[in-house]
Amino acid sequence: MNSMPHQQKNELRANLLALSEACPSHDANPEDCPLFLLRKMKPRNRLQWLNALTDNDLVYLATYHRVCFTTKVDAAAAQATAKP
Repeated sequence: MNSMPHQQKNELRANLLALSEACPSHDANPEDCPLFLLRKMKPRNRLQWLNALTDNDLVYLATYHRVCFTTKVDAAAAQATAKP
């Protein structure tokens, strides 16, 4: 992967920093999330960890979140429509 533009990298980091507080799907910290251990760190350490990630790592985590979140939203919608 070529180096991503600085602004895009900063946006990914900012989004992941927000996700490092809690899962937006249910405002918790699911154990199967790749950010599980990160969420247990102090905020300053989270930022240091995110700043150390490569472009590929940032893209992977952002993509993982998008797929996971979409899956959870779709499952919740399907469950809501399936109830009598």
